[in-house]
Amino acid sequence: MQSSRLVSAFVKGLLALSVLPSILASDLAHAVRITNEPNGFNEYTWGAPLASFPALQQTRELGRAEGGERINVYEKPGEVLTLNGVTLNRIRYRFVDGQLESIALSYEGRESRDKLLQWVEEHYGKLTPPERRVQFTQVEWLGEKTEVTLSYYHTKKEGALLFISPAIRYRLFDSNMGGGGMP
Repeated sequence: MQSSRLVSAFVKGLLALSVLPSILASDLAHAVRITNEPNGFNEYTWGAPLASFPALQQTRELGRAEGGERINVYEKPGEVLTLNGVTLNRIRYRFVDGQLESIALSYEGRESRDKLLQWVEEHYGKLTPPERRVQFTQVEWLGEKTEVTLSYYHTKKEGALLFISPAIRYRLFDSNMGGGGMP
């Protein structure tokens, strides 16, 4: 009985070790420093008041964060956006206390991911050759005013391109930890 437990534990450990490299190789997130950093996306400026966007319609109320900030998601009916030949399925705008905090774009297919990666690299900075060889789930471009995240989920064959204001996001998280906002 004891030996069968040892064999079972050994087999489980061996399986975990054999799967680990492929998990690490495919799911690593990579970060690139943004070059030519904007303060928003597609003529939208981070922190702009909701009143500046009369065509947006609320689609979700995410409620209040622990610090009391109201978080809501909006869409613009009929809005179509194409980047590098990729038509984005859905565009969502998230506001924190009535200020634009992020824009999330959805897409389908590996070919679309590759075209969006090319577009993001042209606008925000290139991946290094080793990063390019890895089959990633997520790549980030980090800046002080804007962060960009390109995600792709191989099993679902869909992904997201996210543009976010780190200042508003950090202020939100900091207030939720009792810090009261950014200094």
